[in-house]
Amino acid sequence: MNENVTFTFGLRVDIPMYLTDPIDNPWSRSLQLLDENDQAESVDQSKLPDATPLLSPRVGFNWDVTGDRSTQLRGGTGIFTGRIPFVWLGNNISNPGLNPNLYHPAYNPAGTRYPTQDNSVLMQTDDLNAMANDFKWPQVWTTNFAIDQKLPYNILGTFEVIYGKDINAIYVRNANLGAPVRYLDDGRPYYNNGKADPNFTGGAYVIDNNDEGSSLTITAQLRKQFESGLSTTLSYNFNESKNALTTTEIASALFGSNPVQGDPNAPQSSYSQFGQCHRIIGGATYQHKWSENLATTFGVFFEAAEGNVFSTAGGNRYSFVYAGDVNGDGQAGNDLIYVPSNQGQITLVDYTNASGATVTAAEQWTALNAFIEQDDYLSENRGSIAERNGLINPWYFNIDLRILQDFSLAFGGKRHTFQLSLDVLNVANLISSSWGVRQVADSRATSPLQLQGFDASGEPQFTFDTSVKETFIDDPSIFSRWQMQLGLRYFFQ
Repeated sequence: MNENVTFTFGLRVDIPMYLTDPIDNPWSRSLQLLDENDQAESVDQSKLPDATPLLSPRVGFNWDVTGDRSTQLRGGTGIFTGRIPFVWLGNNISNPGLNPNLYHPAYNPAGTRYPTQDNSVLMQTDDLNAMANDFKWPQVWTTNFAIDQKLPYNILGTFEVIYGKDINAIYVRNANLGAPVRYLDDGRPYYNNGKADPNFTGGAYVIDNNDEGSSLTITAQLRKQFESGLSTTLSYNFNESKNALTTTEIASALFGSNPVQGDPNAPQSSYSQFGQCHRIIGGATYQHKWSENLATTFGVFFEAAEGNVFSTAGGNRYSFVYAGDVNGDGQAGNDLIYVPSNQGQITLVDYTNASGATVTAAEQWTALNAFIEQDDYLSENRGSIAERNGLINPWYFNIDLRILQDFSLAFGGKRHTFQLSLDVLNVANLISSSWGVRQVADSRATSPLQLQGFDASGEPQFTFDTSVKETFIDDPSIFSRWQMQLGLRYFFQ
């Protein structure tokens, strides 16, 4: 074997085990439910998934091509196993539906009271949460390949590609959603709030797996260290990740909050709500030593990106949805809009605005058409249903500045250093209030059409708020404002 090549191998085995035995639930097994293919399904809320081994084999390599580290190839491939938020598992226990073995003050006062560790009582609930019999924890197959190359003028370059494909991703479906009764003109199914089991009016939310998601990350980076003490870096990153789920806190809400184009029990793969698309970052640091005991360091960081910074609530991408339940699945505000090519592809009805004036359908179409045209995503997707998280925040630019001043002295046989720091974030906004300001989507713009009912042929009728002119507004958060911080640190050695 070439001594310049090293390989690593690994195998991890995860065996998820659930040490809680839910109360037997014959009622859940008696329900006449439907799976994601509208086929008959039996759901047992009182049975958690079996302890199934999940194998994660991995292999990696590093090749010093020339033996002097001027060219290095590295990469690997393998399966990685994660876990689900345990609140979703807990929802399965806390939402047993109308289990006859459980107490409820109104529905089943004679039922058995099962106290929990915090002295509350496990009771019947209006909705049912369950897990698919063959449910598995999330697994993704990830492959990466990279090259590190020493370039002319002592520049170090890196190029890396990482691709991931879901093996077991997570999504939630409502097994008590009936089969569609018809289809709307835009092709989406309409359910008329029908139930698979007409004797149960609640939802039967089943946590299940699919393999729809994938991600691609491409990174290119240049680094150079100058003899003068100047250190610089410049990099570009591209990211595109897709899945079938918009995340939220509790399992039952995962179904109703997931924007869908068609069948909500078979959500299409679309853009993840997190992650930037294009990102360019650059940085430079320079230290000047005035003497053995006095040194000043300057640093600047530049960022230009399409999207936004990571936030637990998303904020990078948005979905255009109707206000109302257009597909009749019992969930409002999660039906992605159809972007009309012309006035004949949407039915608008007159309405009275806050001033008491009548806004005609013709006036609304003129305003809606202008709104579509000002938005790049909408104007490019006329004649189709919008994608989940299809809209991305526009580019933003950010510059941060750091200055460090070191004062050193020696006494007691040790060297003591006091470091005074000055950090200015979004320094461009300090220079001009119109610089460094980011934009986010106006909530009125991402839900621009309000459902008013259905016409005689069963097609939806809408109104459009003519006061909505643009998709994006200035972000009032701290990301659009300059910040300054002073610090003092003490080192001794």
